[in-house]
Amino acid sequence: MFKFDPMNFKTMKRFLFILSLIVCANALAFSQSGTKNVQGQIKDDGGILPNATIKVKGTTVGTVSDGDGNYQIQLPADSDTLLFSFLGYKTQEIAVGNQTIINVTMIIESTELEEMVVVGYGVQSKKVTTGAIESVSADEIVATPILRAELALQGRTPGVQVTNLSGQPGEAPTVRIRGTGTTGNSNPLYVVDGLVVTNIDYLNPGDIESMDVLKDAASAAIYGARAANGVVLITTKSGTEGEMRVQYSMYYGVQNVAKKIDMLNSDQYMSLMNEGAENANLTAPFDLNEIQAHDTDWQDALFEKNAAMTNHQVSVFGGSDKSTFASSLSYFSQEGIIGGEKSQFERMTARMNNEHKVNSVFNFGNNLAYTHITSRGIASNSSFNGAFSSALNLDPLTPVLETNPDKLAQSPYSTEPVVYDGAGRAYGISEYVGAEVVNPLALLEISNAETRVDRLVGNVYGELVPIENLKIRSSF
Repeated sequence: MFKFDPMNFKTMKRFLFILSLIVCANALAFSQSGTKNVQGQIKDDGGILPNATIKVKGTTVGTVSDGDGNYQIQLPADSDTLLFSFLGYKTQEIAVGNQTIINVTMIIESTELEEMVVVGYGVQSKKVTTGAIESVSADEIVATPILRAELALQGRTPGVQVTNLSGQPGEAPTVRIRGTGTTGNSNPLYVVDGLVVTNIDYLNPGDIESMDVLKDAASAAIYGARAANGVVLITTKSGTEGEMRVQYSMYYGVQNVAKKIDMLNSDQYMSLMNEGAENANLTAPFDLNEIQAHDTDWQDALFEKNAAMTNHQVSVFGGSDKSTFASSLSYFSQEGIIGGEKSQFERMTARMNNEHKVNSVFNFGNNLAYTHITSRGIASNSSFNGAFSSALNLDPLTPVLETNPDKLAQSPYSTEPVVYDGAGRAYGISEYVGAEVVNPLALLEISNAETRVDRLVGNVYGELVPIENLKIRSSF
C-alpha cells in the first residue's frame, strides 16, 4: 500500500527543479554559442597523416592531427567550414553542416617546372635534365650593372667561381667551373648562339637572354675534350611576333675607394726615421722643429674621385608570322679608380638577330654582332714599381709635383728620367727611399697603353624540319 511522505516529496521536488535549471542552462548556452565539436582522422594514400593542419575558415581557430592522424576541433557560432592542409598536399575546404565526424584523405599536389634550359644542340625542360646545369636569366643579368658577361655568373651559379684579378676596367675575370686543370688552361668553353668563341668580351650583357652552365662531365658527349673545364652556353635575345617595340635603357654611376690604409703623416714619418737612426747609432736625419714644405697623402693623390661608369642601350624588337628581328646598339664606358681616363674601358656594340620562315619545313636566319673596344690600361700592381705599392711605400715629404728644378738636380736619384705631366710640370722624386719606389703619378704617365679591337662575330644558319621533332641545322 502506497504511503505519502511529505519529506520525500519535497526532496524530489528540489531535485527536479535543479535538474531543470541545468537543462535550461545548457540549452541556453548552446543557443547562444552554437558551437559544435567535430572530430575525425586525416590520411593519405599511404596511411595516416600526423601533424596535418585543421583550421576554421575565416578565424584563427585551429589544431593539428596527432600521431595517429586523429583530430578534434570546436567550431565557433558563425563558422561552418574547415580547411585541411599539409605541406606538399592540396588544401581541402569542407562544409561541416550537421556532420560531427569528418575523415579526410589528402591529395598530393604536384607542381611542374616549366623553365627551359639549353643543353647543347637544343633545349629541354629543366625538370627532365639529368646533368648538372645552372641557369641565369636576362632579368638577373641586368639586375646589377656589370662590365662583362662573365660577372653575371658571380654569386648566382653554385659551384662556379668567378674571381676578379684586379680592378682594371675591362680585364677578364677568372672563371672556374670544375676547378683548376692539371694541363693547359682551365677556362671553360664558351658557346654563343651555337658558335664556339675564345672569349666573350665583345658581348653586351644587355643582349643576353640566358646563360646556362654545364658543370658535369656529360657535356663532353657533345663538345668532346674542349668541355673538360665545363661549358657556358649563351643565348642572345631574339625577335618576337607582333608590333615593333623600341626600348631604351641607361644607367650612370660613380666609383670611389671604400677604405684607405692608414699611413704616417710627415711628422710621424720624421719621428720614426729619427728613432730608427738613433737605434742604429746614426745621426738623426730630420730636425723635428722644422716645418716641412709637404705632407703628401699618396693614396689621396692616386685614387680617382668619382670615377664614372655609364651605359646606354637602344633595342628594337618585332616581326610577323614569317620574319622576326631583334637589333640593338649599346655604349659602355668605365673609368678606373686608379688612373681615371688613363685606365678607361669603352665598348660600342651593334647586334642584329633575324629569323625568316620560308614555309613549315625550312627557315633561315642570322646572329651577327659587331664590337669596337678601346681599352686604356695601366700596368697591374706588383711588389715594386707598381702604382699602388709605390703609394704605400713612398714618403709623405716628397711632393706630387716638383716646382723647384734645383731639387730634382740635387736628388740622389737625379739620374732617373724626369717625368712631366700634361701641363709640363715635373713629378717629384723622393730623396729618402730606394730607386725601386717611385712617384706613382709618374708611373701612370709612363706605364699606360691603349688597345683598340674591332670584332665581327656571328653566324648565318639554315634549318630544315622534314618531320616533327627532327631538326637539321647548318651554320656558317
